[in-house]
Amino acid sequence: MGERFFAKALNTCLMAAAVLAAGCGTTVQDRARISEDFRSRLAAETADHFAANPGPLSLKDAVALARRRTLKLTRQELERELSRVTRASAFSAFLPNAELAYGRFRAHGDATLSPYLRVRGGDGRYDGTALLVTQPVFAPVAWTMFAEAQYGTRISDLVRDRARQLLDVQVAACFYKAAVSARMAETRRLNIATGEALTNRIGRLAAEGYAIPAERARAEARLAGDELGYAEALDESRKARSDLSSILTFWPLAEYAIDGDSILGVLDEPWVFVDTNGAPRSVSREELERTDVAEFVWQGLLQRKDLYAGDETVNLRKAQVVEALAGFLPDIVLGGGASDFSAESLSVKGWTGGLAGTWAAFEGFRSVQAYRAARARSEAEFRLQEDRMLAVVTSVADAWRNWKETAARVKAARKMREAAALDHADAERRHDDGQETMDRVLDKLAVRDEAEVRAVSAEYAAALAEIALRQAVGLGLFETEEKENEEDRDDED
Repeated sequence: MGERFFAKALNTCLMAAAVLAAGCGTTVQDRARISEDFRSRLAAETADHFAANPGPLSLKDAVALARRRTLKLTRQELERELSRVTRASAFSAFLPNAELAYGRFRAHGDATLSPYLRVRGGDGRYDGTALLVTQPVFAPVAWTMFAEAQYGTRISDLVRDRARQLLDVQVAACFYKAAVSARMAETRRLNIATGEALTNRIGRLAAEGYAIPAERARAEARLAGDELGYAEALDESRKARSDLSSILTFWPLAEYAIDGDSILGVLDEPWVFVDTNGAPRSVSREELERTDVAEFVWQGLLQRKDLYAGDETVNLRKAQVVEALAGFLPDIVLGGGASDFSAESLSVKGWTGGLAGTWAAFEGFRSVQAYRAARARSEAEFRLQEDRMLAVVTSVADAWRNWKETAARVKAARKMREAAALDHADAERRHDDGQETMDRVLDKLAVRDEAEVRAVSAEYAAALAEIALRQAVGLGLFETEEKENEEDRDDED
C-alpha cells in the first residue's frame, strides 16, 4: 500500500512539473471549453427562469433580477465586504494579545541562567515555556484607525446603495428601449396586415375598373415599405432586448416577451419628501406636479446617498488628521506573563507584569509631514463635497425640466393621436361615399399609425423621465428598496 501511495505521489509530482515546465498558455481548445461552459450555463439559466415565469417580463421583475444577477455591482459589493473585514481587523486593537512560546535545546559547557546562577557540566538539555499577555491601555493610532474603519463601512454601504439606484435607472432605460421597439415592431406588423387588406381591396376595385393602376401601385409600394419597416423594427427590438438581457446577465440572444406597459406603473409609486429633521411625508400626485424645481433640488440635497457618503468621507479625512496627530503621542501597554525554564534537575519558574510605553521621539519629521498631508486631504475633501452638491443641484434641475417636458409631450401626443384617428375614420367614411380617393385614405392611415407610436413612446418616455427624477432626488424606484437595504445591513452587521 505504501508503494502504491509513493507511486501515485511521484506521478502527481511529475505531472505538476511537466505542466509548470510547459507553461500555462490558453489554447484554442481551452477557449472553446470555457466559451461552451459560459454559453450553456447562461442559456440554461435564462431558459429556466422564463420557464418558471412564463408571463411577459415587467419592469419591477427586471429591476429585481438585475440586483440579484448583474455583474455591474461586483466592485461595490467587494468593497463593502472588504470594509467589514477591515473594521473587524481594526477592532483587534481593543482586545488583549496572548503569545505562548516553547523551546527545547542542548548546550555544551557551562550555561549561565542569570548573573547569580550558573550550571556547570558537560552536555545538557534545556526546556523553556513562556506565556505573555498584553492589553493596550493607550493606543491612539490604533483607536483612530478603528474609527476610520467605521467610516469606511458606512461609506461602502452608501456607495453600494447609490450604485443600486443607478443600476435601476440603467435597467429602466434598457427596458424602455426594449418596450418601445417591441411596440413599434408590433405596430409595423399590424400595418402589414392592414396594407395587405388594402392592397387586395384596391386590386379588386382595379379589376372592376373603380381604381386606377397608380393607386394599386402606391398600395403595393406602401406594403413593401411596411414590410421593410417591420424588418427594421424587429431588428431594433432584438437589439434592445439583447441589451436588456446583458444587464440582467441573461443569454443576449434569448427571445422573451416584455410587458411594456409595466413601466407606467412607476407613476403610481409614492413620493416621499423629508424635512430638515428627517421626518418623511407623502406627496400626492397633484402636489407633486405643483412643486417647483427649488423644492426638488432641496430634497436632492437632503436625500441623495452619495452626498451622505461624501459627508462620511469628510469625517473620515478628519479622523485621519486625528490619526496623524496621534503619531506624536506614546503607546502604553499593560503586560504580564509567566515562564518555566528547566535544565535537567534544575527548574526556574516565575511571572512578571507591568506597564510599558513607547514614544517616537524623532522620526525624521515623518510624523509632521503625515499631519500636513492629512490636513491637505481633509481640506480638499471638503471642497470636493461642495462640488458634489453642486452636481446634485444641476442634475436634479435637468431631470425636473426633462420631466416637465415629457409630460407636455404626452399631452400633445395624445391630442395628435386622437385627431389622427378621427381624421382617418372620416377619410374612410368619405371614401366609402365616393368623396375621397384611396391615396388620401392611405396617407391618413400612415399619419394615424405614426401618431399611435409617438403617443405610446411619449408615455413610456414620461415614465422613464420620472424614474430619472426619482433617482436624481435620491428616492428608490420601488417601495421595498429602502427596506431591502436596511435588512441587508442588519443581517451583515
